[in-house]
Amino acid sequence: MGSVVALNEFKRALGKRARRPSVPERPSIRGSEIWGRDYTDVEAMVFGLLKVRDIAAHHAGRKDAEFDQLCLNALDAAYRVEDHGLPNLKEAVKPLKEALLDMLTEDNKRDISWALVLCDLIEKSPAR
Repeated sequence: MGSVVALNEFKRALGKRARRPSVPERPSIRGSEIWGRDYTDVEAMVFGLLKVRDIAAHHAGRKDAEFDQLCLNALDAAYRVEDHGLPNLKEAVKPLKEALLDMLTEDNKRDISWALVLCDLIEKSPAR
């Protein structure tokens, strides 16, 4: 009987551990992968904003619906830049950059800087 009780305790302990929200993994960031894309292309914009989202989620310790919405707004503005113009794109990317700057610390400045570079590339590439 003693082993059955121990097994039940073990199962309860596993259940408690499994319910804890896990921190998203640190995304792979390679300069060649970032600099080697044409950010006038929709696929590159999606890549860049997903990378920005992953970086922010890792350093915030969770995925954030508000930050995801900022990324979607920027993607929508970038996709429709020909219809709505560059000022609309700049307005959509600005809150995304501000959110990234708010989470900037000494420990994560390298990753957040990459996210800011991606935002700049998405914002400024259609102007070419």
